[in-house]
Amino acid sequence: MKSNINLHIHTTYSDGKNTVAEIVDGLKNAGIKYFSITDHDYIYGNIEAAELAVKYDMKYINGVELSCCFDGEIGFDATYVCHIIGLAFNYEKMSEELKKISAAKDAKMTELFDELVKNGLKLDENNVYTNGRIPERITIGYELVNKGYAKDINEAFLNILNSDKYRKFAQYLPSIKQAIKIIQSCNGIAVWAHPFGYARGGKKDITYEQVEELAANILSYGIDAIEVYYQEYSIEKINYLEQLANKMNKLKSIATDYHGITQLWFEKDGLVVDEGIVKSVI
Repeated sequence: MKSNINLHIHTTYSDGKNTVAEIVDGLKNAGIKYFSITDHDYIYGNIEAAELAVKYDMKYINGVELSCCFDGEIGFDATYVCHIIGLAFNYEKMSEELKKISAAKDAKMTELFDELVKNGLKLDENNVYTNGRIPERITIGYELVNKGYAKDINEAFLNILNSDKYRKFAQYLPSIKQAIKIIQSCNGIAVWAHPFGYARGGKKDITYEQVEELAANILSYGIDAIEVYYQEYSIEKINYLEQLANKMNKLKSIATDYHGITQLWFEKDGLVVDEGIVKSVI
């Protein structure tokens, strides 16, 4: 079945390959009726997307994907990154919250870079700073590879950035619990994104048992919805997440997590996807 909903899309405002205008045009041509732009920790594309949605008689829902860190859940520390999507939030309130998050993050990135240089690593600030700030730890990771301190990005994280010496600088993000509360304080709906997939330098998948354990934590934090219908997941995983959402009595979200490679619409044979989450946010 092909869904007319996509609530997880990235643009050039974060790590997507397409502009907002290109995305909306593609969605329109694909027959998508309801959509949300969910760039990482930025909401600048929301206004443009909302205006284009009106133009094309589509329904737009404010969106953002918050990067947040673990705080001991399933044995993971702050070097592991989880993503919580915010939908239908108040734009002005979220803008203020993101300014606070960005300021804390920028300070940590500068501290990390300065500490590495102080410890003798010859890194070029021109290769890591963009518009006066360092975007991500991975930006420093690529410079470590570039200067020969690691053979690839995974090694840069494993041997340097996530080592005991530097892992404290990963603690600049809100925790999972804090991210959910931030979204809800902005009158939004908090969605547990791609429950099997996390990041620690590179992508890391977790087991069904770990998802089940993490679900108990996230349920206690007050999550509103689970990203069940996810383009990259097998029918087996989707069926499992459907059952998990039903057991937790949570809304089910629909997404492709589009960055410019996968398709802009969710489609899986044999699945019937209703508009439950859309009805709750429109």
